[in-house]
Amino acid sequence: MRGPYKKKTKEKIMSAAWELFQQYGYDETTVSQIIEKSNTSRSAFYHHFHGKEELLFTAAYTYDNDYDIWLREYYDKERHAVDNLISFNSFVMRAVEESPFQAFYPSLYGLQVMTEGVRHILNPERRYYQILRQLLKEGSEAGEIISMHSYAILADMITSFQIGITYNWCLQQGHYSLQQYGQELLNPFLESLRAKNRK
Repeated sequence: MRGPYKKKTKEKIMSAAWELFQQYGYDETTVSQIIEKSNTSRSAFYHHFHGKEELLFTAAYTYDNDYDIWLREYYDKERHAVDNLISFNSFVMRAVEESPFQAFYPSLYGLQVMTEGVRHILNPERRYYQILRQLLKEGSEAGEIISMHSYAILADMITSFQIGITYNWCLQQGHYSLQQYGQELLNPFLESLRAKNRK
């Protein structure tokens, strides 16, 4: 009983926090408000989270559900690995651009840089990283992707591109399409991985 109870409590706190963040803004929301709205205790809150900022970081995991949708509905094992990577990159950028959490990106990126705790954006256990590594590994093993780097290093490189592109988009206050800009900048790199004479 204890395990399911812990999971339920954590989800209640997360749900309450994000509802308050969207209603009042991150800065104006207090831990006390989150505890009251989630109908939990202060000890339960700090058992699951170090502070309010850690709740903000959980936004990274909400996208992972969307990435599983891509895997189920858009991934095509018969398609060239590079084309799957291009499709996935486009899907990721669109998910970020259309997210209801856009207003929190500046706080999210700023706090992740300053935190001494877990940097959730870079958590290698996230589904985003698992899917990306899977695509690169399959493509490398099939001879469709050729690089001097391992598929794990390629995954880190692509992630760095995406984070940089998204951060710049935040600095520009979203004045252009992240999906289109991301494709223009990252697709040439992905195409460079395509093995010659493989279409």
